Amino acid sequence: MAFKYETHMHTYEGSGCGRNTGAEQARAYKKRGYQGIIITDHFINGYSRCPKRKKLSWSEKMEYVVAGYKSAKAKGDQIGLDVFLGWEFTIRGSDFLTYGLGWDFLMANPDLHLLDVPEYSALVRENGGFLAQAHPYRRADYIEHQFPVAPQYLDAVEVFNSSDDRYFSHNSDSNGKSLQFAKDNNLPFQAGTDSHGTDHSTASGIILKHRAETIFDIINAIKSREVELIFS
Repeated sequence: MAFKYETHMHTYEGSGCGRNTGAEQARAYKKRGYQGIIITDHFINGYSRCPKRKKLSWSEKMEYVVAGYKSAKAKGDQIGLDVFLGWEFTIRGSDFLTYGLGWDFLMANPDLHLLDVPEYSALVRENGGFLAQAHPYRRADYIEHQFPVAPQYLDAVEVFNSSDDRYFSHNSDSNGKSLQFAKDNNLPFQAGTDSHGTDHSTASGIILKHRAETIFDIINAIKSREVELIFS
């Protein structure tokens, strides 16, 4: 039996680019036949729904990071869809999917958004987290460093991002370059839709042989290269 998981997804509650709520995303992926989803809303140093000019406490800011996850989790529990927490951390326009950490980690690191790649990678991994660079060859004006970071800072690479052709058609070769980078540096592969709403005609992600009880089952499967990629 195969179990499908989305690894890269945004919601209206947490991401400025999200078009549907976490609950709506969960319902849509249940209908698509997925076993689970990882909500990866933008962190506050990226395209977050968190207002930039409003004075908020750190915990209030972090609520925007987890709001979409909470919405999706509540719906997932109702309909039998597994929902896991992640986020997409942005450094000079480059994005990093972060899994395996939670609220306690966020509360313990109020300067998290100020870290550069080496410091962020070290902190995440020292605390048992996982880091994969999303769409490392995406081209856009807002991306300062339009190439992958040094491989020692990564646990895996998103080698297939199915939003590239739709939202970034000028980057049609970025998935191929990402795959080659991962191969050249012996890094594990993963794929994701980079879903911003329920209107995607297709969906990507990974397939596991066994149902993931926790996010670490997904992390370990990616690291041990025991996942099949879904190419939409």
